[in-house]
Amino acid sequence: PPPPQTINGFPLDQLGNDIVVTLEDDAVRFRISSEILFDSGAAGLTGSGHPVLDRLIPLLNADPDLRLVVEGHTDSMPISSERFPSNWELSTARAASVARYLIERGVAPQRVQASGFADTRPLAARDNPVDRVHNRRVELTMERSPKDKAHPR
Repeated sequence: PPPPQTINGFPLDQLGNDIVVTLEDDAVRFRISSEILFDSGAAGLTGSGHPVLDRLIPLLNADPDLRLVVEGHTDSMPISSERFPSNWELSTARAASVARYLIERGVAPQRVQASGFADTRPLAARDNPVDRVHNRRVELTMERSPKDKAHPR
């Protein structure tokens, strides 16, 4: 069998099947379903989300020069709770929860950026429950910072 894909020597098949990895030219994207990390309508990490993120941390720290962008995405079902008047607040709070957890576990805060996109970047159709599950996600992207792109080493 072909050897497993690796990033900085870290075998991607050890991340588990609840993390979808996409390799791009100048970035690596990790996609995790919100169901694994959060209760519905909530932004606090669940206990089951911790080990999933913990598996990523050695890989995230393997190249400290890479920026880490954490994005929260929701489905298009409206939310209106006291804490989250809309999916913008929910997606942003979820991204911040993941970023804070990673920083507490040793990822350098100056590398991390967190943002929420509500339902503006769906992966799949918005109108059926199966596709909506795919749209509810957190994406972590390791990328070269813009200054590195301008001046390749």
